[in-house]
Amino acid sequence: MGRTINVRDYGARGRFGLLDTIGIQLALFEARKGPVTVYIPKGEYHLMYELVIYQHTTLILDDEAVLIRKSKTAMLKNGHSFKKYYGYSGHGHISIIGGTFDAYGHTNNSNNTIMSIGHAENIQIQNVTFKNVVGGHAIDACGLDGFYVNECQFLGFRDDSGTRFFSEAIQIDIQTEGAFPKFGAADGTITKNALIENCYFGNSGDTNMSAWNRGIGSHASMYDRFYENIHIQHNTFEGLGDYAVTLLKANACRVTQNKFINCMGGIRYLAVPTGKYSYDMNKIDKGAQAGSTILIGDNTFEKITSKQCILIKSYEKAMNKDIYIFNNHFSDENQEQIKFINAENIFLTENVNLMNVNQKNTNNIFDL
Repeated sequence: MGRTINVRDYGARGRFGLLDTIGIQLALFEARKGPVTVYIPKGEYHLMYELVIYQHTTLILDDEAVLIRKSKTAMLKNGHSFKKYYGYSGHGHISIIGGTFDAYGHTNNSNNTIMSIGHAENIQIQNVTFKNVVGGHAIDACGLDGFYVNECQFLGFRDDSGTRFFSEAIQIDIQTEGAFPKFGAADGTITKNALIENCYFGNSGDTNMSAWNRGIGSHASMYDRFYENIHIQHNTFEGLGDYAVTLLKANACRVTQNKFINCMGGIRYLAVPTGKYSYDMNKIDKGAQAGSTILIGDNTFEKITSKQCILIKSYEKAMNKDIYIFNNHFSDENQEQIKFINAENIFLTENVNLMNVNQKNTNNIFDL
């Protein structure tokens, strides 16, 4: 089981940037000697640079412990920029539980991400509040096998540059050039086997902040690399400024029992067209590619404002297929509820108040 240690025994004082940062990092260093549980007690701690967490670490924050970013860097990462990591062989088997990570974006306007986690197995994040991010992500999950997020809150986002509309609170990511600049090899390692449940995505209420544009999703890809076994369930997305969930070239995924309230769009399931993300590892453009088998069920859509509740979209001759849309509840018949573009083998059943389905170039739609 390893030892349990307290960051205050390593010099963290609270509201003292240098001592807080060094004290927490010294405690995290103990994992290099073997499994360890690092405890951060109640208090406010200021981070002057990004912390590094190592394999077999459990990081527990008191419910009233708050880490505040006081620099331009990320707050926590699981690797070093001077080391190479391949596949899922980096620092894994990490649990982060409780407390608040506050990027302090209402006054600290530098673009960055709270947690950059890559090249690893078995990452668990539970009961954590993420606040006030400018430009980046709350969690950049890049190249993970086994990723679990439960009962977390993602509150507050701002895009000062006007170019980060695509930033997700949780980015389900792939290790490609430019996608994950913190550390590791751009070797096509992709995130798979993920479960995100019981979370809330919205605004923090702090001055100058708004809700996220996107809650969970991907926007990078590589030929013959598929996001697989991604499950998104029992979450609430409120006031988001784009599609709340975007699954990109994904296989065997499920989006079920979520609430989408006053968002611009709901769920988007996309293929990848020829272009930037259709190259293979040898940088040869192999063309458009699509995904297969998604279950979208038991979701509630309330006041989706300008985009579709559900959009299934493919490109060229690559078509998303085997799409199951069932028992979803649509509150407003005037909103654009479901749209299919280039898709096949679609099954619709027992959806409540479904009044409009738009389609273009679709094959085999079954309304059961």
